Amino acid sequence: MANPIVSRAELAIGGNPMTVKGVIQKTSLLLGLSAITGVGFFFYALMAGLSQGFITMAAFGSMIAAFVLALFITFKPQKAKTLAVPYALLEGIFLGGISLFFMRMYPTVPVTAMCATFVTAAVMLGLYRSGLVKVTEKFRSIVTSAVIAIMLVYVAQWVLSLAFGSSLPFLFEGGAIAIGFSLFVIVIASFTLLLDFDNIDRGVAMGVSEDYEWLFSIGILATLVWMYIEFMRLLSYLQD
Repeated sequence: MANPIVSRAELAIGGNPMTVKGVIQKTSLLLGLSAITGVGFFFYALMAGLSQGFITMAAFGSMIAAFVLALFITFKPQKAKTLAVPYALLEGIFLGGISLFFMRMYPTVPVTAMCATFVTAAVMLGLYRSGLVKVTEKFRSIVTSAVIAIMLVYVAQWVLSLAFGSSLPFLFEGGAIAIGFSLFVIVIASFTLLLDFDNIDRGVAMGVSEDYEWLFSIGILATLVWMYIEFMRLLSYLQD
């Protein structure tokens, strides 16, 4: 989930102004909470011998709850401070469950995907800070449109899977087309990080309240989780 476009009327509410350092600290906190929760759920599920059905239900239930929270925060950004920690914990349960699912089929995929995610994020940050990539309004519009299109594809896939036990042809069944689609999604997720970075700079420039550091931190966490899941999907296709 990319942060909504920063608006002075929407965000400038007084108080101490936000800083990049503040966003980094809060992002680190949310990532840490998600990681601890994810690892905890992962090992609890293993040691307790939870069924795959229960793990899947817990993971996707957490994902849906996190998605609902993210939508609520998008329209009510002033609630980000209150809901940031619950959101991170829900993402952690989802990450733990989905990582265990992939590990049982492809033992090396979760660790490789995690490394790929953080390397990609570091590269995107370097490109943004160096000025080699500029976040223009046209770039923002294209990436946002691509994200919406991808989300619609995901929704269609979920509906087909839950209602009929089937899948969208070619896109989620492995093979060249599925690999190509997964690569496209990873590229768009990477570009979404650039929007997150630009939103932070806009917020700092506008002098918005430090409370909204939580909003931008949630956006970065959501993008990283999205990228990690798609890397696991891509790696599983390549191993097949």
